[in-house]
Amino acid sequence: MNLLRNLFICLLLAYTAHAQTPFVLTGVKSYYPVVELNTDKIDASYKKRILDMLVQKSTELGVETKNFSTRSLAFLISYIGVGDTLALKIELMLGESAMRLDTKEEIFVLSYLNGRIFVPEDAEEELLEHAEELLEIFAAQYKEDNL
Repeated sequence: MNLLRNLFICLLLAYTAHAQTPFVLTGVKSYYPVVELNTDKIDASYKKRILDMLVQKSTELGVETKNFSTRSLAFLISYIGVGDTLALKIELMLGESAMRLDTKEEIFVLSYLNGRIFVPEDAEEELLEHAEELLEIFAAQYKEDNL
């Protein structure tokens, strides 16, 4: 009975938290958009297309991207080996400087991270689809955290 009560409380807390990730996007008003292609197997023109998607979504969210910021929202794209197969890895991350409370040392932290690993049939088109999906997930959490 005690286990059932604890499980119910945990489920209730998880439901009311509405958290999509363990990260918090509250108060993010600006960042510097970056797209990093760490492979030569994808045409460089896709870097510009993904960067344009990133800037457009940021504009829709009301986030400033025109000026340099110490906070960066970045897509990191690379191929990785999974056994004998090459898979494409795409990550969307928000990084920024933060001050440690105990040592007062400035460090770089990830404020958000989400990614995908997939074996592509058509790398460029699937890359754009996954980038769009990751941006939509980011946007949904951003809107939720900044109500």
